Amino acid sequence: MTLDEIKNIPKDRTVTYARIVVDYRPQKEDPNRVRITAGGNLIDYPGELTTRTAELTTTKILWNSTLSTPGAKFACADIGNFYLATPMERYEYMRIKADIIPEEFKQQYQLHDKIYKGYVYCEIRRG
Repeated sequence: MTLDEIKNIPKDRTVTYARIVVDYRPQKEDPNRVRITAGGNLIDYPGELTTRTAELTTTKILWNSTLSTPGAKFACADIGNFYLATPMERYEYMRIKADIIPEEFKQQYQLHDKIYKGYVYCEIRRG
């Protein structure tokens, strides 16, 4: 974000921090994982934050139907990333300390002019 864009961040938003998450997953082709997540404890979102799930009764009916039907088969899918990259109606904001960003990234993405008080600010537009 440019300096003008940073100054125009809505007053009702709290700029959160970037959380670097490092993981090792030996079962993957590339086991070394690094990702950045927004510090969610500072985001004050006024809308619904959860996804409704089925009640226990609904789950029991589904399992009972499957188990009591001769020859029935059951399939299940993991939708853990179902909402990934969903456009957000209300944007949120995050800042990353400029000194932890590799110099090659700063040059490639022309970030030097976007550093404000030691941070690079980001507008989060997709969840």
